[in-house]
Amino acid sequence: MNLHIKNNTYSFAEIQQGNFQLEGDDLIDPILLFCFEWLNQTETFSLQSSGSTGTPKEIQILRTQMKSSADATVEFLGLKANDHALVCLNTNYIAGKMMLVRCIEHNINATIVPPCSAPFREHLLPKAFDFIAMAPIQVQFSLDCAGDHPAFLQTKKLIIGGAPITESLEKRIKQELSNTDVYHTYGMTETVSHVALKKIHQQADSFFHTLPNVVIGQDDRKCLWVQGPMSNDVKLQTNDVVRLINDTTFEWLGRADNIINSGGVKVQAEKVEKSINEGLKQIGYQNILMFVGGLPNENLGEEVTIFIEGITLKQTEIDQLLDIVKKPLDKYEVPRNVVSLSNFEKTDTMKIRRKATIQKFIEQQ
Repeated sequence: MNLHIKNNTYSFAEIQQGNFQLEGDDLIDPILLFCFEWLNQTETFSLQSSGSTGTPKEIQILRTQMKSSADATVEFLGLKANDHALVCLNTNYIAGKMMLVRCIEHNINATIVPPCSAPFREHLLPKAFDFIAMAPIQVQFSLDCAGDHPAFLQTKKLIIGGAPITESLEKRIKQELSNTDVYHTYGMTETVSHVALKKIHQQADSFFHTLPNVVIGQDDRKCLWVQGPMSNDVKLQTNDVVRLINDTTFEWLGRADNIINSGGVKVQAEKVEKSINEGLKQIGYQNILMFVGGLPNENLGEEVTIFIEGITLKQTEIDQLLDIVKKPLDKYEVPRNVVSLSNFEKTDTMKIRRKATIQKFIEQQ
């Protein structure tokens, strides 16, 4: 099987034997070195968390964990030898690295491109792929430019992770990727990519279903914990608030660290965001990058605030939006403020850094 990167093609056998030249390239060299180490049975790898919910940290991951994760995903998706995968996520982080491991372990060809928002447009990719992993923002932009770059629409298997998928994006996926098997993933660096998937193509499911041999439960905050071969059978506690359906199925509700304390009432940001996205759609805005957070308020402690990237709503539009969201939300959940920013703070894996974005805004006031 082959790895294609920046007009170069290497067979996995060549990489294993060290038949390649390092070029001083920030993309190519780390990928070749990781593949060389993997093919030559290195047992431990140092990985960095994305930093979306805090300071990035280095984590030691065992080969057995990564192989268990790769095997479970390939089996679940029905991938096979000689398939062709597109690697368009940052390979310095777990999601991108696991794409490489899946390809090597299961003889899948890999085309690797630098991470960007619209890979098919920015890298002029002319062909369809059997398997791709993307962040939601990449799916959104790839659909936006699919008229000129239609190969994306012929993807056979697509997994999406790293952030929630909005209702409007999910609707587009169902309509525009009707021939693609699409899954939303749940996981983290410590679990070596995902441990559960949710079907979002035809006959979509509302819940995440765990991969084989993954055990789940909740702490007293209703936050999920997971344990399985991907975690080296260590019980990992998350800050994700969930509703357990059964021993293998759960509904994700939001992050405990995204809870806003407004007047003593705990407001789950993700619940408010769902209503905001629907309201934005009703006033003519779709696929807007936004999130809900808390700004300091002398009386309330925190006030629920909408942060929007790239556009400034007129006051009449803000009034219309807030009037719409009053109906499905409780009194303290209704946003009191709308902040428009030119750019959000983001991680290298294109996740929004909520706390850093809010803090930068506060410092600039």
